[in-house]
Amino acid sequence: MKNALGIFLAGVLLVGCAGNDHDSSAPLIRIAKEARKSGNSEAAISFYNKALAMDSDNVDALLGLAEVYIDLKLLDAASEYIKKAKGKESDISRSSYLQGKIYLLSGEDAKAEKEFLKSTSADSLNALGAVYDGRGEHQKAQGLYKQVIAKSPSYIDAYNNMGLSLMLCDKYKEAIFYLENACSLPNANVAYRSNLALAYGLYGNVQKAKSIYSQDFEGDELEEKISYLEDIISAKQQ
Repeated sequence: MKNALGIFLAGVLLVGCAGNDHDSSAPLIRIAKEARKSGNSEAAISFYNKALAMDSDNVDALLGLAEVYIDLKLLDAASEYIKKAKGKESDISRSSYLQGKIYLLSGEDAKAEKEFLKSTSADSLNALGAVYDGRGEHQKAQGLYKQVIAKSPSYIDAYNNMGLSLMLCDKYKEAIFYLENACSLPNANVAYRSNLALAYGLYGNVQKAKSIYSQDFEGDELEEKISYLEDIISAKQQ
């Protein structure tokens, strides 16, 4: 049953998000980014297009649109904006990361790896770690997550992915350490807390897991989470 848990955990590894903000359309870009962050893709697209109307070579706007279309799983559209940005960038790390993310979502892991290897940005290293975890190369992945944390100590997805990777190796105590760090950061949400609850449950502390789940769930929904956790624990013990 370890393989089943591995599939579950690998499915929630996070590849992070990239961003830049340094052009003359900065106010429009900032609004677009905030709109995307809040889940308002339509508004984000509108403001990025307004920035492009001012400057058709605006790399931040082009790659920002690529990010939004990746969120929407409109990968062909995202690729077109990445192509438009190429040759206009002072640094290819962001477009390589986004192209790699498209390949990853398309199931083309080998191509994704090549794109992520073009950059040593935190985003690319973190995403590359997720690729290696997906292949079962957990020590290799963990080395990359440590590099990301050293480079960017507030990079929440690296802590999260490190915790999940350690769980795949049955190192639950160590996993809890990294997931606690993820949950202490300002952008922590239900997904990170659920991963921490899972780690505590697999470590044998179901009561602690329940207290973490109760921050986001209650009633029947909370009981479903605990029941599911107990099923995973039971399957692991068989």
